[in-house]
Amino acid sequence: MVKIRLMGAMAHLAGAKEVNIKIEEPKTVDEILREVIRGYDKLHDKIIFVNGKVARGDAIVHDSDEIKVMPVLSGG
Repeated sequence: MVKIRLMGAMAHLAGAKEVNIKIEEPKTVDEILREVIRGYDKLHDKIIFVNGKVARGDAIVHDSDEIKVMPVLSGG
């Protein structure tokens, strides 16, 4: 089971702050998040962690990993 923790707008678009999905074989972060977050490919400013380490969308995820995604925050 892959645990996906979503913050801010990511949670709003997915309709949940946390989602658990089962994957049969390793997939990339992007492949998994496209299934969970509506309009994921349009979201360019995001920070991704896999098992607590900063990752990119092409990082390989296995069935027991944890993904955390949050929007980049900016302000003045």
